[in-house]
Amino acid sequence: MGEKSGIYAYHRLSGRRSKSRVVLPAFSGQAAKQLLQQIFSMETGFLMVLSFFVGRAVIAGGLIPFPAALLAAGMTVLGDKGFLILIAAAAGLTTVCSGYTLASTMITMVLLFLILGRTRAQFRQKWYGVPILVAGLIVGVKVGVYSYFAPELYNYIVAIFEAVLAGCATFLLIKTLPVLQKGSNAGNLKKEELIGGAVLVIAFLTGMSELSFQGLQVKNVISRALVLFAAYTGGCGFGAAMGTLVGMVPSITAEVAPGMVAVYSFSGLLAGMFRGFGRIGICIGFILGNVLLSIYLTDYAQLVNTFAETVLAGALFMTIPAKRLFALRTMVKNSLFSFNSKPSSEKRVKEIVAGKVRDYSRIFRELSTAFEEVSCDVRVYEENNLQTLFSGVASKVCKGCSLYRICWDAEFYKTYRNIMDMISHIEINGRLTEEHISPEVQKRCSRLKELAVTVNCLYETYRQAQVWQRKLTEGRDILARQLDGIATMMQNLANEVKIDIRMREDIEAILRTELAKAGYSILELSVMGEVNDQLEVSVTFPSCGGKAVCVNSIKPIVSRILSQPLTVLNSNYCSKKTNEPVCEFKLVPMRAFSVEIGSASVAKDSSMVSGDNYADFDLKDGKYALVISDGMGVGPKASLESKAAIALVEKLMEAGFDHSVAVKTANSILILGSPDETITTVDLAAINLMSGVVEFIKIGAVPSFIKHGSQAGMVRSGNLPIGILSHIEIDTIQQQMNHDDVLVMVSDGLLGSGEDQESETWVMDALQNIMTTDPQNIADLLLNKAILRSGGIVNDDMTVLAARLVSAHN
Repeated sequence: MGEKSGIYAYHRLSGRRSKSRVVLPAFSGQAAKQLLQQIFSMETGFLMVLSFFVGRAVIAGGLIPFPAALLAAGMTVLGDKGFLILIAAAAGLTTVCSGYTLASTMITMVLLFLILGRTRAQFRQKWYGVPILVAGLIVGVKVGVYSYFAPELYNYIVAIFEAVLAGCATFLLIKTLPVLQKGSNAGNLKKEELIGGAVLVIAFLTGMSELSFQGLQVKNVISRALVLFAAYTGGCGFGAAMGTLVGMVPSITAEVAPGMVAVYSFSGLLAGMFRGFGRIGICIGFILGNVLLSIYLTDYAQLVNTFAETVLAGALFMTIPAKRLFALRTMVKNSLFSFNSKPSSEKRVKEIVAGKVRDYSRIFRELSTAFEEVSCDVRVYEENNLQTLFSGVASKVCKGCSLYRICWDAEFYKTYRNIMDMISHIEINGRLTEEHISPEVQKRCSRLKELAVTVNCLYETYRQAQVWQRKLTEGRDILARQLDGIATMMQNLANEVKIDIRMREDIEAILRTELAKAGYSILELSVMGEVNDQLEVSVTFPSCGGKAVCVNSIKPIVSRILSQPLTVLNSNYCSKKTNEPVCEFKLVPMRAFSVEIGSASVAKDSSMVSGDNYADFDLKDGKYALVISDGMGVGPKASLESKAAIALVEKLMEAGFDHSVAVKTANSILILGSPDETITTVDLAAINLMSGVVEFIKIGAVPSFIKHGSQAGMVRSGNLPIGILSHIEIDTIQQQMNHDDVLVMVSDGLLGSGEDQESETWVMDALQNIMTTDPQNIADLLLNKAILRSGGIVNDDMTVLAARLVSAHN
């Protein structure tokens, strides 16, 4: 296009050239071999060429923001390529500037390399960490150098403006480099990735100034090829936009007429209009646009160069394989559509989804209220059943008797009382005979035998009706509580829909690369960052067969890369997934506290199976739960009852139900599932791993103990066991635990050992005298001492569950 090479020529920046001594680092043979392999790879070669020309990019006559920005982005995203980027960018920089300008820029880049080489993980946790570091170093170094060599206000302003541009460019390039690394597999591009790509194109083209062959500028050839590609990808609009972008390059390197912007954009517009004729049609449209405007802007000699550069650009465009060109076209096209539609609809979609979820929550809440109202009064059903019993006696025994009107009309209340006395006798003794009927009835009634038999039969029917009515009522109670719990969960889900969750693709690319180098085949990996910058890493990995690779190997690598201590959520489930082909786990920031567990259990001497069961598990809200359940009696039946109670409580709490709702629901289900009373104790402790506060829910359970140094405290409650009453009142007790405190939960069999009345006293004395805080040792010591107190005879199932709270700072 008609720009003359003399107009846009680079000039070395003024300043004194400083003589520098280059010291080459000493490499071992193996290190030198690895370095050569990296240098001569296709990916590294492209990166070094890119870095060289970006290092040459000087805009507005003296601003050099791109070398430091590219180095910082490369160190953040491609840590092992940082040294090569530094060498290539420094080589390009030495070709365009000298003196204190060269020295200050080189010092800035070396400091960036050293700082990010050691502490880049700390800076990249926050999206603004690395950009602020780049801007701060440029201001600090260049202002310091200018204050010594050229203390002028203009130089200080230039340094500050360059720092701002470098910081912005760093942020954009951090988003763009992972896209270059993935290539055509990058998926849809985001806004910042598109803008970062535009910045990289400008820097690259700016750095190619003065590079020519036979009078043809390489920069112009590549610029035209980019416009052709843009027209092929996005049509008229994208072609004109790319033309405007590359047309601005001469304007930011020297003072020129802005007519070149019009030439490039008009050529891109015509090329896009001819896209329906294929690649040849695009090239023809582009050439027409060049010729039409260049005639008015250049002379004949320059017009020949413009035509030659355009032909070379078309030839370069035609040599791109059609398959790869189509893949890139699809990626950019999808990115443009998602870029145009997502910002305008994302917020509205979130609001619609949240509103729908809230509507469903209100529906479940209303259903819960309706079931509670239906099952609130059982006495109505009892009265109806009693009326049925009295009507049966009157119709089957008394009908046709001459005294019917006297008994059931004139003296109804006396008859009612007599029949109620008969029912009371049956409830106490189990059966009614003629001798047990009151003397008053015996004197009057001539059908005593029929009366006794009928009352016995009708009472049995009445009792069965009461049992099934109770089950029906309790079933409605269960459903009401579950609907209320679901309504609460959906309300919380509606609130979570509006949380601003950002997917951190930049960190994902780093983690995938590092884990692949370590030899781990990661199936899926995603990193989410919420508004509070708390990162959550989700990993899908081939099952290790219960070897805890997630805890022992992957967690340390990810923690080291992010420079943030992480923990595996529900790591105790690893041993339960030995037969599954795939394991999914999450790495979340380590809480203020962690829990160490110790347990000991023994069954009664006459039984092979303990009726006690216990469990410990992570909860999503940053809590850790411990549960002990003791079934009624001993043996397999008690074990099944306690195991069912723990399984219900665990699943409900993991699903998001509140602790008290989970226990109440488990109580109702146990009552509904058995015609007899299923007496089961539940001892639940939920430890908040951020604050150390422990919430206790004790349903028929014995006291728990907290060991704090040489002191011990006791936590008790008087709630009945679950499985007896359909409605139970739950009291929640809160206690504060600190670092190295030990929570001890026991079953009643352990406290019942020995003959003394104060069964809790010996446990508190033992905890005060025990010197260790290891939970396993404490559990073993308490169990052994309980067996010794009972004379070596285990009269009941005994269980000890100990949990030590450990601060993450220790």
